[in-house]
Amino acid sequence: MAKVRLGQTSMYKQSSASFAVLMTVALLGATACSKEQPVAQTAAPPPAPEAQSPDTEDLGQPSDPRFIGRIWVSTTPGHSRGTLMIFLPDRTLLMDSCFETYRVSKWGAEGDRIRWIEDSIPIEATVSMPNENELRLQLAGQDRVQSFVVAAVPTVCPDMPR
Repeated sequence: MAKVRLGQTSMYKQSSASFAVLMTVALLGATACSKEQPVAQTAAPPPAPEAQSPDTEDLGQPSDPRFIGRIWVSTTPGHSRGTLMIFLPDRTLLMDSCFETYRVSKWGAEGDRIRWIEDSIPIEATVSMPNENELRLQLAGQDRVQSFVVAAVPTVCPDMPR
């Protein structure tokens, strides 16, 4: 073995000291990372439901329920491309478009009137179905009729205009 002068350490002593420090850090890190986190026993509460108007829940049955459970795509000029509405039998309404965030709301109907909530504002419309594959909504307070057709399967959102 080579002689070591005073004030110098051998490569062997340096590497074993470095190795000891490295191993200590690695073991501490491994034990800290290997601790199992307790699993939450209760599921997170569901998000608070959107504020609903009693008007949507207290309404009865639509006079023509053929629009329920079908995917309706807007043909109204000026609507976002790919705008669609789905009135589900459980009185949930899904609204979406290819370029906007979807909305899930409650809906209710009585005769030819239908109501749903958008941004906590009740929307009311008169429903008509000229035929099996067309839906028209005349929103209260608006002159323009919103028109929809049943979505073809498969349907893909159109490309965003450039």
